Amino acid sequence: MKRKKVIVFFLLVLLVGSGINGLSNAVQFEQIPSDNNDDAGYKKDAGNDQNRALMIYPGELIDNSHGRGRTGALSSTDLNDWFFFSVCQGQEIHITVTPPVGFDIRLSLWTTTQIMVAFSNASGSTPETIIYNASYSGFWFMQVTYISGDGTGQYIIDLYLQGQNDGDSGTDAPNNYNDALLITPGTYFGYLDMNDPYDWYTFQVATGEWIHPLLKMKSYAYLTDFDLQLYDPNGTLVYEGNKYYDDNFTYPASVTGHWGIRVDIFPGWVDCPHPTNWSYYSYGSGAYNLTIKLETSGVSPPGPVPQPDITPIAKTYKIKNDAQSTKDDFAYLAAIPACNYLDDGQRYLAPIIYTNDTTPTAYYDDNTSFGTVDDTTQYLVDDWNTYLSLFSRTPEQYTLATDPVQAAADIAQKEWVSSLTAVVAVDGSGFEDTVKTVLKRTSLLRHQTKVEEFNANSPKIRNFDGSYEYPLILGPKWCALNVSMFGTGAATPSIHAIYPFYMMMAQDWWPCPYDGQGPKTDMYYPITRMGLWAAGFDILQTSWTMRITKYAGARYQFRITDEDSSIYAKLTTNQPSDLLVFLIDPQGYLKAPDIPNWNGPVNPIHIWNGLENPSYNPWRTWHPALHTEYTAEILHPETGIWTAIVVPREANGSIVRYTLSVDVKTVNPDRADASISAANAAVIASLNHFPLLYVNQDSVPAATASAFNALGVTKVIFVERGEIGANVRSKLPTIDKDLKTMQEIVDEIKNHPASENYITITSLKTGAGFFAPAAMIAAYHGSPILRIEEASGNPAAVADRIHTWRLWAGDYYHGGRDLGSLPKANGPLQITKLELFVQLMKVFLGKETVLPPFGLDADRDWNEEIYQSMKWYIKSLWLDKEGQEGYCFVAPRSDIPAELHSTMMGNNSYAGDIPGLTPAYSSALVVRDLLYPALIWANPGRTITTSQIINYRDSASWWPTGANGFTSRVMKDIFQSHLRTYDGHCLWDASLQRMNQGASVLVYIGHSTGGSGLSEQYLQTNYSNYPEQIWWDGWRGYMYDNWKTPRDNGVVWYNPEPPMLYDFIHYKWVDQQLQNLRSNAIFYASTHTGDNDGPLVYLDHGAVCWVGNEGTGYNNLLEEQNELLMDDLLIKGDRIGPALSRYIWFYTRDYTTGDPNSMYSENTLNTNFHPNIYGDPDLLIYSPEWTIPVPLER
Repeated sequence: MKRKKVIVFFLLVLLVGSGINGLSNAVQFEQIPSDNNDDAGYKKDAGNDQNRALMIYPGELIDNSHGRGRTGALSSTDLNDWFFFSVCQGQEIHITVTPPVGFDIRLSLWTTTQIMVAFSNASGSTPETIIYNASYSGFWFMQVTYISGDGTGQYIIDLYLQGQNDGDSGTDAPNNYNDALLITPGTYFGYLDMNDPYDWYTFQVATGEWIHPLLKMKSYAYLTDFDLQLYDPNGTLVYEGNKYYDDNFTYPASVTGHWGIRVDIFPGWVDCPHPTNWSYYSYGSGAYNLTIKLETSGVSPPGPVPQPDITPIAKTYKIKNDAQSTKDDFAYLAAIPACNYLDDGQRYLAPIIYTNDTTPTAYYDDNTSFGTVDDTTQYLVDDWNTYLSLFSRTPEQYTLATDPVQAAADIAQKEWVSSLTAVVAVDGSGFEDTVKTVLKRTSLLRHQTKVEEFNANSPKIRNFDGSYEYPLILGPKWCALNVSMFGTGAATPSIHAIYPFYMMMAQDWWPCPYDGQGPKTDMYYPITRMGLWAAGFDILQTSWTMRITKYAGARYQFRITDEDSSIYAKLTTNQPSDLLVFLIDPQGYLKAPDIPNWNGPVNPIHIWNGLENPSYNPWRTWHPALHTEYTAEILHPETGIWTAIVVPREANGSIVRYTLSVDVKTVNPDRADASISAANAAVIASLNHFPLLYVNQDSVPAATASAFNALGVTKVIFVERGEIGANVRSKLPTIDKDLKTMQEIVDEIKNHPASENYITITSLKTGAGFFAPAAMIAAYHGSPILRIEEASGNPAAVADRIHTWRLWAGDYYHGGRDLGSLPKANGPLQITKLELFVQLMKVFLGKETVLPPFGLDADRDWNEEIYQSMKWYIKSLWLDKEGQEGYCFVAPRSDIPAELHSTMMGNNSYAGDIPGLTPAYSSALVVRDLLYPALIWANPGRTITTSQIINYRDSASWWPTGANGFTSRVMKDIFQSHLRTYDGHCLWDASLQRMNQGASVLVYIGHSTGGSGLSEQYLQTNYSNYPEQIWWDGWRGYMYDNWKTPRDNGVVWYNPEPPMLYDFIHYKWVDQQLQNLRSNAIFYASTHTGDNDGPLVYLDHGAVCWVGNEGTGYNNLLEEQNELLMDDLLIKGDRIGPALSRYIWFYTRDYTTGDPNSMYSENTLNTNFHPNIYGDPDLLIYSPEWTIPVPLER
């Protein structure tokens, strides 16, 4: 039988029981020779005519960088060198050019209109000198002309400007406020340089007049930026004009008197870093034009950034961590109404912390390095104590009892003198889930493989939607697959499941050809379901040899009947082996294990992992170490028949005896009801400032009864979802409200006037008490707390499907897992399983060539499956209110994948995620977010913003919007808004120093290296065209291999390979070197970082939030979006979630609306941002006009 008929027959068999459910190349640049620094530091010849003159900066350092060298070269074949420089009218120009011995040159001075106004033509090697008084402000040109001399001669330039004429004064405008030069409204010229960093002016203004300063300097000083600062008559700085180049603003005068204005330089020479262990590239000098107008009206500057109104309580609540139960978490809930409550409309806050949680917070090759959860908590405590010390106070320490019933009773009696009403819930810390072993098998497994080899001429290869497929019919014996290619070239091999999935499952694109040639051998993927699979290739070359290896294994099936359960599979062997176990859901999708985010050892800091594809490259292929136990876990299973696959990782090996056991843990309904009831009870108690007390299911404990009596409680709000307290109701004081259902609980919270349009969601699947920190943030926002497990459609399982697919469909890039992107269609698809099956049959029979796009539109279908499930969940509880809903997910990312909160961001809602290693870790993050308006005052650099702007467009348009991109320049303006100080860096040591000393905001724009680290400017590297050069730190990155500096404009792009190789800083070393970040807000534009461990490194060290993405990272669309986001946050004072979600629809798909304009635009089809907010999505970023909240002692 012919093969195509076999395939068609096989497809017919599959149809009965199967169904379909629903890197940029490195930029290359022409390099500049590195022989020397002529002319004038540019390492290139000065122009031969005036239009191609090079700039010289007479008022700056002489360091042989651009325009700051003082030598040039001429010869009989290089007759002229032209230079220009900035001068203020009235300054005296002094030029002396000294030729080498045996050379005769001529010197001349020219205006911008190409008129020569002076020249020097001394004979022989005598120096040429010109002294000339400038008659206008702006650019003047000098020409050095070769007359005679053998070979090439190097001449020396001595250029300086004498005197000043700021504001037509005939002298320099003073450098301080008290001596400011008095002027009247009008237009003036001035000059600044390294020896004259400020010019101060003062002028009379009447109350009600609008001050309108205009600073023009782009046409007067080259590659230089000056800024304006406006001061009131008391000498108080009130506003700044910080745009790169020219500034223009209006400001209303609130008082009559002499107002002051200062012109200064950015980054300048004074108010900039002055490091001792490296060099910072200071620059800026030249003339400017200043106009002062007084108007009758104007545009008001941006108003103040809103400040959350909290009253901190000088107290610290502590609970000892209990990793074996949730007693500590229920005790934590009882403290919430005492430390996070509303009273007469005012919010009062104090921290609750867990102690004695030594869980490591290291994530890479040494999980004991650098930190624990206790360290993260201690950063919080340190900041809290520092804040209180500003008022000469120390917090009262209160340690909660370990028993939650006693803890609640104690707190109630300590914090309330009396209370007629108490909120009561059942203590659920003693409930246990049920565990059942649903599968246990002991067997032998022989390492057995089957290999097929072929080349590009194979007649079996078919073209499917633009890719080349070598079909494979795979039955139940074969349990894993490898597809390899041997040869050279840029092809990417992949593994495709043609039917029933019609989808790519794995690919191998690194390190060949990006970091060197060699075989492509890295893929390994389980055969999740029998069917028609294929080895896929994006292009074919006859010189390549392809090899397919099929691995034999064993399959076992078991049934899941309750979604409120978890699966724990364990594979054990007597001797170390390479056997693996995979868990496959009822639809046939791989769900566990997750391939690790990091693979291989971590090289020392500044040393790349796997650069140029070394012969030993452990960073490219996942080979788990031999083991005697291997596990896989599913926290959110779908109901149906699951498959466990046992298969070896390696092709060769002995016969292995193994035991496979699969346990299913089902959540105890009483635990779920008690946990959610108590968490929401804490919210209700917080909103009303009532004490929270616990009862047992059938009795009132003595401690609770004593508290009732001591406080005079006469009525209670009993929160007992699922009627968990039915047997204790009659033993309580009068029940004012008996909340028995989730709807009743939700209504009680939402009916409170302080309740926000905010929904907190947690999970109980880990068994840990993440409901406790969830209640802490929910209490602040007046939000109900829901369980993700109770949403119809199981959205957490769908998110897990997406997350697992993206992990396995990606590839390791220098050791970091670069996630795959779900396939998209460029228009709506309407195709049934049967229609797809028919089309496939026609293609294999040669009767059809057209197929739908490979993968269909899994991106839209799967993400909308999440959103619709969540939407129906909140609608069922009447939580779908007017405007955007804010969601906050509180659980480990291994429980609720980050894809879920990412999907919920768009026009209809926004979302954040509080990731959790443990409840103690999540609590530290939540408490920092809530106390942020107070804790930020512990940060000595709170008025400072910083950045690592490494890759960016400048003086070029963004594709495809067509707008001009000036990211670094715009960011510079935003970062200085509201009187902030901007201190950007591109050298790691400099940025690290800034962060450890303190800053309120960090923005990073650059490579992610598979989400594994930062890209920075090298201090020195042999990979450079200038290996001996010691490079500068600067406020932005620069094209160092093109002999550029931070002052140069133009697209800046660092590469993952020479030239322009970036310095790589792995997050392991970021973790090692960071100290307390003191509530720094971290913003990232960097590929896939959001799914990796980088965000947690910052949060571990006291960051207040991390905002970025887990999909497409740095590109010009995200760069543009990042500017809009920072403008909204830092200038307009928007909350993070609403600000980020505002632009989703234009730059990436908005799954919350399903709008075709968002789904199928050119922008959204080419990008996959998957935005992330780790932290409270309602967070407001600190602004210098905030006032410090005064703590309350109680």
